[in-house]
Amino acid sequence: MKERILSRWNFVRILWLVMGIGISVQAVTERNFLMLVPALYFVFASVANVGCFAGNCATGYAPPSAREKETTADVEYEEISSSK
Repeated sequence: MKERILSRWNFVRILWLVMGIGISVQAVTERNFLMLVPALYFVFASVANVGCFAGNCATGYAPPSAREKETTADVEYEEISSSK
């Protein structure tokens, strides 16, 4: 966990941390404690490096160059005649 917190900091991660802290401060000064929920999510997601904002979403999609080359077998077509 320590490695996850201390490594791979980028602009988006820092931006989310600053936004989370800013929203937290604003929520406490305005006594709008319901806004602490998204603020704490922003802070947690940026510190723990979780969530889709950090590029950690796994969608299962692999670009065509990364996929294994699929071999296609020759397809034989059979003509179907229709009688009237």
